[in-house]
Amino acid sequence: MSSTRKTSSRRQVATPDESLLDAAPIVATSQVSRFHTETLTTLSNDIDLKDVNLIIGQRTLLSEANLRLFHGVHYGLVGQNGVGKSTLLRVLGHKLLAGFPANVRVLFVEQLEGTDMSRPVVRVVMDADHAAARARRELKAVQSALEADDSAEVARVMRGVRMARLKDELRAADKTALERSGARGADARKRLNEQEKRVQDAEAANEEPLSQEEITKAAVEAQELLTELFAAMDLYGEEAAEAKARSILQGLRFPLAWHDRPLGELSGGWRIRVALASALHIEPDILLLDEPTNHLDLPAIIWLQDYLSKLADTTIVTVSHDRAFLNAVADEIVVFKNRKLTYHDGNFDDYLEQTEDKRKYTERMAEAISRKKAAAEKTVQVAMAQARKSGDDKKMAQAASRQRKLERMGMEVNEKGHRFKLNRDRVGFYNSTRDDVDVEKIEQAPTWSIPDPAPLRQAGAIIEVEGVSVGYDKKQPPLVSDVTLNIGQTARIAIVGANGSGKTTLVKALVGDIPALKGQITRHLSAKIGYFTQHHVDELHQYPVETSALSLLLDRDPERREQDCRAHLGKYGIKGSIALQPLRSLSGGQMVRVAFALSTYGSSPHLLILDEPTNHLDYLTTEALIFALKEFTGAVVIVSHDQFFVSEVAEQVYAVRKKKLELLEGGMEDYVRLCRRRKTR
Repeated sequence: MSSTRKTSSRRQVATPDESLLDAAPIVATSQVSRFHTETLTTLSNDIDLKDVNLIIGQRTLLSEANLRLFHGVHYGLVGQNGVGKSTLLRVLGHKLLAGFPANVRVLFVEQLEGTDMSRPVVRVVMDADHAAARARRELKAVQSALEADDSAEVARVMRGVRMARLKDELRAADKTALERSGARGADARKRLNEQEKRVQDAEAANEEPLSQEEITKAAVEAQELLTELFAAMDLYGEEAAEAKARSILQGLRFPLAWHDRPLGELSGGWRIRVALASALHIEPDILLLDEPTNHLDLPAIIWLQDYLSKLADTTIVTVSHDRAFLNAVADEIVVFKNRKLTYHDGNFDDYLEQTEDKRKYTERMAEAISRKKAAAEKTVQVAMAQARKSGDDKKMAQAASRQRKLERMGMEVNEKGHRFKLNRDRVGFYNSTRDDVDVEKIEQAPTWSIPDPAPLRQAGAIIEVEGVSVGYDKKQPPLVSDVTLNIGQTARIAIVGANGSGKTTLVKALVGDIPALKGQITRHLSAKIGYFTQHHVDELHQYPVETSALSLLLDRDPERREQDCRAHLGKYGIKGSIALQPLRSLSGGQMVRVAFALSTYGSSPHLLILDEPTNHLDYLTTEALIFALKEFTGAVVIVSHDQFFVSEVAEQVYAVRKKKLELLEGGMEDYVRLCRRRKTR
């Protein structure tokens, strides 16, 4: 008879994007048999852990959930903002979940940190696979020593190789000791002390002069190591690794000239692409991607989804706000809801369709059972009344028997759709013989209401653009030239294009943040323009730790009543205690909503210009934003790579191509075709 136990892992980690306080302790537990160690080694890359619990601070994210990740399956992980998706990926990526197989290589993109900023981008990507990078370094050092035909130098190189390996093991032991606490942490610290002792002993031994025995032995060891490294080069060859790294960088839209630039010269968005390229280069057993399309333009998104689809031997878990991307990459959808993980075959649209079909089916079943039960109850009541009136005990017994049958009315099929059997489907103690039909409630999108602007007294466009060229340096060619555009009072316009093509520069010129290099921009004298960018979200992280959304609005306008500020925040779903939480503890989607509230605070704009507004928003919040923009009576201009969002909101789609602003008659579908045509060239 086997028994089970639960083990836990705790670590101080910061998780500001999942509504969790910084440095809150994480407890990750799963059910493992008494024969297992804390982490086990298996022959399979499949993950199937029962009773997974995930707690951070005082908040339970998962309770007795089933974590199931099968080899080679590409999963899309969905759930509302703040539910704990990013935290779950971090726990898996750092292997904080007790019972998780030790032999399975897992990579979370954010783990690629601590890189030397002076190193070339292509080298950073190549060396992301530490085993391959070490093999290449060792091969170069051993080959050089053997070719020098100096036995003492060979011995010194072998000392260096052994010392480097011991220090790598020390760093790994140090990382494990920092991540674990309790009994697991004590064991990890014991191993760390042992490894430190080995390093100290090796350093002391290296201080001693070389003996003839060591020199002779080193020559043999060097030849054996060289043979081993040459075999490894079949997998980790320098030329093949560099070609693969450059191919991935090119697919992610890295200019060729940037491949050899130092990492430190790149902006944050491009560094994220380097981290993503490094992850793709490694090809681990399980690849965890958290919003990989953020900071990517549509050509790069299309390349990424095509590349991921080719990784048949890699299990992939993707969290993404981009509905079209999720449809393209997901074989199965994992829904993070009500502290559970549920699994649905197909992509995201398939999941929505299946969920809606199931809901309608259970609604019809509930209605049918309700009608059947009501009719039966009426029949029983009539029969009992007649039996009492006549004093017929036999009829009274028949009525009582029918009454007992009423208690057995409920679900007529089990969870698998098979006919309900009491001895199979109702084992244990229950209050009734059958469950009532459980009609799943429709997930409600957060409330999002953009206040309508006051009507303008004067007619005419809000912004008129004639023959405008934009850029930052008059001595250089403009980024976009000869732009003519009319933004009416009810316009619905989308501007799309590759990163660096000049979309944001054009928008900055429209709102007056930068002057046009050429041409004329005329703005309506009475119209107010609201401008939202991801930069406004980033600025929220710069406020003092204790700053909340409510205190931020009250500080901006001290004469406003707290009730009015709460009402304004409530229009964007920032209600109750959320308005009082520190900004840094809010999820990415909640931060976006706070930034929206700030951009419309005071008086509602007549024109809303939104630059990548759906970054960090879950699908329900994105749908809420779409609905709010459709109801908004003012004009809207969006800059976005989200195909679904653009298709739903925009009536006119303009693409920035070849330094021109071009109207696409076929809308977003035309742009997708243009991107795919360019990819195949």
